[in-house]
Amino acid sequence: MKKGVRKIKVYEQSGRNYKPTPTIMLKGLWLEELGFGAGTLLTVQCEEGKLVIVPRETVDYIDAFEEQQLSMVAERKVRF
Repeated sequence: MKKGVRKIKVYEQSGRNYKPTPTIMLKGLWLEELGFGAGTLLTVQCEEGKLVIVPRETVDYIDAFEEQQLSMVAERKVRF
């Protein structure tokens, strides 16, 4: 990894009912170098004004539901 500190910006994106919603985008090979490869499940905690992002080791009910939904969306794309 080249840098230990990344400077990013909070963007605005359309959310529910087109309401502007703060959005943070992280991307780059450096994520994979740190163990955050594509498909990694994450937990985001807010601690004393800081966001702490850690990989999740266990799959819970919500994760299974999300995976089922993604699978259904993928199946629909294949059919069309």
